[in-house]
Amino acid sequence: MDKWLSHPTMLKILSVAIALLLWAVVHFDPESTPATVTSNLDTKVIEAASVIPTGLDETKYALVNVEPTVVRLVVEGRRASLLTLKDEDYVVHLDLSHVTAGEHVVPLTYDLPKGISLIEMSPRSATVDIVEIETKTFDLGVATDGTPANGYIAGTPTVKSGTTVNITLPKDEMALVGAVRTTIDIEGAEKTVVNKKSQIVVYDTEGEAMEHAIIRPSTVEVEVPVTPPLKTMPLQIGFTGSLPDGLSISSVKADIDKVAVYGDQKLLDSMETYTGGVTIDLSKIKESGTVKAKVNAVGDVKMVEPSEIDIEVTVVTSQTLTLDRSVILKDLPEGLAAAFKDPEDGHISIAVRGAPNMLAALQNDDVRLVADLSEAKIGRATFTLLVKLPRFIDLADRSQKFTVTLDITDKNATSGNNADEGSGSEDVPAGGQPEGSPSHSPPPSTDPGSNTDAGNGADSGTNTGSNNGSNPDPSTGADGDAEPDTSQ
Repeated sequence: MDKWLSHPTMLKILSVAIALLLWAVVHFDPESTPATVTSNLDTKVIEAASVIPTGLDETKYALVNVEPTVVRLVVEGRRASLLTLKDEDYVVHLDLSHVTAGEHVVPLTYDLPKGISLIEMSPRSATVDIVEIETKTFDLGVATDGTPANGYIAGTPTVKSGTTVNITLPKDEMALVGAVRTTIDIEGAEKTVVNKKSQIVVYDTEGEAMEHAIIRPSTVEVEVPVTPPLKTMPLQIGFTGSLPDGLSISSVKADIDKVAVYGDQKLLDSMETYTGGVTIDLSKIKESGTVKAKVNAVGDVKMVEPSEIDIEVTVVTSQTLTLDRSVILKDLPEGLAAAFKDPEDGHISIAVRGAPNMLAALQNDDVRLVADLSEAKIGRATFTLLVKLPRFIDLADRSQKFTVTLDITDKNATSGNNADEGSGSEDVPAGGQPEGSPSHSPPPSTDPGSNTDAGNGADSGTNTGSNNGSNPDPSTGADGDAEPDTSQ
């Protein structure tokens, strides 16, 4: 036996057998099948696992600084798991639930996937700087950036979602807040600009953004109206149709007397009043009341504000008044003279009707009879008179016609004739007085049905610029400056 064991070949065989047995013992995996003897464990190094702060009471404190923000991990696990897991699956926590204001060294904790164990973490703690914070409410300002399209005007910005903002900052920085505002771009705009998520920024007293400020809300909806040039001007109200017989307009009063008109600047410069935008149909008015009227954009006007107005119309029973008026001769050609033949004195009685307060307010020049002599030639001729009446004053008899018969002569051949004094291009009333000069006006007649005392006791606040709706001039306004012309 000893001889057999000392044989070199036998010794080699025994050595190999012992070596194989030792290898099998080292690599044996108890969880694997008996046939598996190879180990599948491996290690992995995560060079920059993020440090995630948790538990901080953000209503009282703010984390100003943490060092380090990443750590190095060495972990061990099955090779298959290490290959499929991502770096984000290895979580390192920084628990700040028990810290207060100041600088602290806080130990790090970790949360690893199942089957993975930690071999090494470096470093194992982090240094944090905690500050006490406070929250204050600030008014939000809105700024615009850029300019609208040429000729357009930017209006006042409005915030649709609230004008106050809560700002959270460290206590020692709150006093440095200079402004809280949002900015909206209007460069080249030709219409209203709306930004539903305009970012809010906090600026310090030197105009620098305080980027670490906590802003609630962080965005707002902002609107900036962009319009063409505008001009505010008096509004003229036009009328169409007629009131029922027996009724007259006593006053017309709109709830606003001026409107904002938008359009090209040259157009606005040429306008003093806004005409044609509002028209009231008098045929639809049966009694006093308030009428809603649209304010329309006419011609090249782009927009008018407001777009609708309320107009209070006062309607009363009509009264009549008979007046004596001298005929005014207008635009007599140079070198000619005119003499009245019928009527010889150049005076005509004219009956008008309207509201009592309107009749009482009539002046001598409010009701005029004008003969246009621009086409006159030498000889006797009859001319149709043009009747000029104030607003809301009408002829008592709409079918009545007024004429005047004149002898037209050569001025040089009739030297010394009284009518010669009224010849020429100047407006001449009966009696040789130029239009606008003081003239005799006899008292109103006592025609039955006329009211010679019309207007007694009339309210002094009545709008005397309004006229009877039975003969309205759509181009005239509530101020009564223009007069309707009635050719009879």
